[in-house]
Amino acid sequence: MNPVQLLLATFLTTNAWICICEIALLSFPSLIQKQFAAFCAAHGDHVLPSPIFLFERVRLRDALTVRYWAVMWSTYATLDPAYVDTHSFGFCVDVGNGVTTLLPTLLFACGMTAQDQLLPARALGIVGAISFYQEFYGTCVYFFQYCFNKRYLNTPLSHVLGIVVTANFIWIAFPLLGMWASMTLIFEGTFHVFL
Repeated sequence: MNPVQLLLATFLTTNAWICICEIALLSFPSLIQKQFAAFCAAHGDHVLPSPIFLFERVRLRDALTVRYWAVMWSTYATLDPAYVDTHSFGFCVDVGNGVTTLLPTLLFACGMTAQDQLLPARALGIVGAISFYQEFYGTCVYFFQYCFNKRYLNTPLSHVLGIVVTANFIWIAFPLLGMWASMTLIFEGTFHVFL
């Protein structure tokens, strides 16, 4: 198993799921606002609900709906309330990511696995370079505005470091790896980077 392919396959699978969650952000903003208000009323401001949504008991039928995953944003909004404001950069950049990168994410994941059966190396590299750069750039600007606007104030340091910084690091580091792999596909014209 090639480590670059394994790392990118893990990231791309996660990113595809996040894209679905970002489509839920676009589709259910009023639900997210109501859930966020209920979380704040029950737990306080800048406090994650317990248990967080990944550890809640949920019926499979509900977990397979886009609507259910809106809870991801009402939960994250307890750390960054930008996600309950449809005018904010955080809301718009994540909606944009969900709508525009789901198909390239799936295409790149399948293309690096199928190798030449779906797209030639250079074409796949172009798709990856554009998509990974968009994710990298969007994350950098989001993280800048999070810090610049001091959205971390009144949030426990463990939540800022463990969730906000970690999540943003993932969406900076892995797109950088993806850009490198994509440029290698373009320059070499082979799938050697995944062998």
